[in-house]
Amino acid sequence: MSQKVPIKSLLSRPRFKVFTQLSKQEFIDLIKKHLEKNSVEYGGYANNEIAMVRVRKDKDKYWHPQLQIRIEEDEDHLDYLVVRGIIGPKPNVWTFFAFLYGLSGAVFITLGSYALSEYIVQGTSVWVWAIPVALLIALGTYAASLYGHYIAKFQLGRLFHFVNDLLNDAEFYESKDELN
Repeated sequence: MSQKVPIKSLLSRPRFKVFTQLSKQEFIDLIKKHLEKNSVEYGGYANNEIAMVRVRKDKDKYWHPQLQIRIEEDEDHLDYLVVRGIIGPKPNVWTFFAFLYGLSGAVFITLGSYALSEYIVQGTSVWVWAIPVALLIALGTYAASLYGHYIAKFQLGRLFHFVNDLLNDAEFYESKDELN
């Protein structure tokens, strides 16, 4: 059985949700087997709730994505597991970009409001330059994120391939309709 994981786009934090008949321990063992088989390229771990697959430290760059797999028992069909996954950047990258967008928003709102009120009262304001600075911070952050996505494109494809290999061995189903 060779089918692809139902990921519509690899552009922004691709996600998937599939079902399998394997037990939780069998699926965890399968993940560990695939990690061992691909140990040159990937590292990671798997426990009862979650599995994390990352690019090896020696090949790792700041931008490279990671695969997070959540393993849950299906409430409706106790014989099946629900496997949810997301491929995205490391949490510290998300935090850094959220900080930069927040900073640009804070500068835009606070100093922009001050500049506008000073301009209304006095007819001139030096703080008006805070608005283009805030916009430059936001545009720079956006450009950096596009560059990071470009750099990580190869690893994103490799993680997608890892997911396909893993779930093809697990004989997955895309929806609950296929379970019956």
